[in-house]
Amino acid sequence: MDRDLLIQQVKSEYARLAQLENREYVTNQSYSGVSPEAYYEKTLEKAIRDISAGKYDDCISGQQVVERIANRSTKARRIQNTIESTLHNMEIAEEIMALKPDDKNTQDLKEKNERRAEAIPQMIREMKEELAREELDAESPNVIGGGGNG
Repeated sequence: MDRDLLIQQVKSEYARLAQLENREYVTNQSYSGVSPEAYYEKTLEKAIRDISAGKYDDCISGQQVVERIANRSTKARRIQNTIESTLHNMEIAEEIMALKPDDKNTQDLKEKNERRAEAIPQMIREMKEELAREELDAESPNVIGGGGNG
């Protein structure tokens, strides 16, 4: 497929997705303070570099490229999802303990929440390190498909 045509199709698809996400952004901010437009712009820039480098030459449409990129969850994203899940589990445990303070499982839930609370700072550090690593990989002129102006 013609790479220029593929790039145009990917641009259109990401513009559509950003517009859809923008509608939900007010109630569901899962972009760590980054607007959907900024998130998709950054993703689009990487997609264009990868298309230009031939990474998606086997794709027959821009939608196929976007789907392939979306299915490749980054390690930082998986860690963020784990943090969010852990926080949610802590909230549920707190609610259960409040409803049944004398239940025999309350002590187990309290201990689990203590372990979860201890684990979260480490997960946050790990996520920040991974984000920095991904940023470096994406911007480095020494990495195939990386940024750089050289």
